[in-house]
Amino acid sequence: MAQYIKPFNGLWMDCITNNLIAMLASENEAFLDIACHLDAIYLKKVYNQSYSSEEIQQELLFFGSYFPKIQYSIEMLDKYLFYEIEELDQYDEIHNIIKSRIQDGYCVFVTVDRYYYPSGVNSNTSHMIHPTFIYSYNDEIQSYSALEDCIVMGKMNYYNIPYKSIDLSCEYFKSVGKKIKLSFYKTTEFARKFTNEIQLSRLVDSLENMLESGLIYNQGYDLYYHTGLDSLTAFLDELSMFHSLRDEHLFRVRVFSFCQYHKRNQDLSNLISKCYGIKTDVLKSFYSELESEWTILKNMSYYILVKKRLKGLDINDMDIERMKASLSRIIHLEQKTAENMILLCKGLE
Repeated sequence: MAQYIKPFNGLWMDCITNNLIAMLASENEAFLDIACHLDAIYLKKVYNQSYSSEEIQQELLFFGSYFPKIQYSIEMLDKYLFYEIEELDQYDEIHNIIKSRIQDGYCVFVTVDRYYYPSGVNSNTSHMIHPTFIYSYNDEIQSYSALEDCIVMGKMNYYNIPYKSIDLSCEYFKSVGKKIKLSFYKTTEFARKFTNEIQLSRLVDSLENMLESGLIYNQGYDLYYHTGLDSLTAFLDELSMFHSLRDEHLFRVRVFSFCQYHKRNQDLSNLISKCYGIKTDVLKSFYSELESEWTILKNMSYYILVKKRLKGLDINDMDIERMKASLSRIIHLEQKTAENMILLCKGLE
């Protein structure tokens, strides 16, 4: 039974991926740098497209879903993880199943409604169906040990989930006819052999895709997305929609993820330097500047939102113009930096 797993907050991807990395890093600390090996692409939902209703489009707008995001490809983790999935429509044995799997060395993702958590952003306020990561349990205090971002979205931390919260969530799922999904994960023998050697050809492909940009269709959501730098230029053109933001949580997570991504790229520059014995100081300075520029945009937008929320002041055209100027600088620097990284990597191949 995994007694202790440190939260992974080096880079925000999503609640499942971050917790899988935490699990792998407890086996092999080299996985703390795994983010440097993952392909990344910028995505942004296309605003003017067909939706099932105007209400859905408005809801996406209010919750910040049109702000660009970073999506990481995590297929390379498959080699290092073994998993099984089970769905339950009867919940009487759920605690026995979870505990038995933990005793067998697995960590468990279990579908839980965070409305029934004892604390957090959704506790007793809104239903949020969520894959909760559990790595241990304590019968004495009737609680599971978990890693959660329910207190601060986008930041994993230790969290105790009472058995009662699981029970209440199960009762709710039963009332609406929803099954509970359980995913059981453990590391494979390859996890201990993982090293930090950077594959340059894969990195070049990822960066070239970023520069090519365009549109992609997501069949699962039946929606189109801008990709690469197009996602930033499209958002620049639509920045006036910032007026319509009602819920700040998703927006805050997404804009901060770009700051983290370029901190990751500075770490990537260091790894390339270490692996190939070359100096990457200039490239690292570009990524440092990008991190700073995204931080300026983050702080600027946070200030505008706080001013609106606490003082009731509307977002004005001058606010939007300042954000546009900041984002324009970012787009120019993003392209310049990606092109320089591609040139460096091709020179090493």
